[in-house]
Amino acid sequence: MKAAIAEWLTKEGWLGDAQFYTVEQWLERGELFLTDSLLILVFDGSTLHTMLNFGGDHVEFDDLVQSFGFYYELGNRWNMGFYQIDGYDYSSLSGNYTTKLRDPRWKAKADRVKQRAQQRCQDCGRNTTLEAHHCYYATMREDYQPWEYPLSALRALCRSCHDSRAKIEIRMRAYMATLSQSHMERLREGLGRAFAFFDEDAMLTFLEKVGPSEDHLETAVVALLQGIREDYL
Repeated sequence: MKAAIAEWLTKEGWLGDAQFYTVEQWLERGELFLTDSLLILVFDGSTLHTMLNFGGDHVEFDDLVQSFGFYYELGNRWNMGFYQIDGYDYSSLSGNYTTKLRDPRWKAKADRVKQRAQQRCQDCGRNTTLEAHHCYYATMREDYQPWEYPLSALRALCRSCHDSRAKIEIRMRAYMATLSQSHMERLREGLGRAFAFFDEDAMLTFLEKVGPSEDHLETAVVALLQGIREDYL
């Protein structure tokens, strides 16, 4: 669980503000709260602090912690302790991946993914039978179970989109291999900012139409301006 939370914090860009302590390390600090927990996370001054204390959306974080059979309690506003859920099945299946997808813990997780998607395919929009797709797999050495992923790592897809998306993701990962770390980070931040101001399809049409001539650029800008989100008009 510790590794999964660290990866989630990395995804959100919050890991630099957080630090884990064992109970022994916590007691050495002379702390009075959370001394009966199994693990402590300190996040003083981080965005996680704001999310947990001032009404932010922490559904995904809660779900991730629970998927490992734990819950958390705040000690102060800047730390939390993790505790085991009574009666949780901590056994891991020894079978293959297909066998694990029949585990009730995976079925419950997949159902939450589909509910968040309002029972529609998140790629084509069809209201049909859905499957939960892992958009990425976490560090393999940690041996995560299929249900031990954040909700944002999963996508509700129809069978057709599920089959085709796997091939497209391979091509995307291959493309990322051509970029430096700096380029990947700038691309991620740039697209995130652009999608906040412009409709995704309009932004991608802009990128498709950009070319070396002024005509190309003018056509691309016209297409982009048609996609400004209403909030920014």
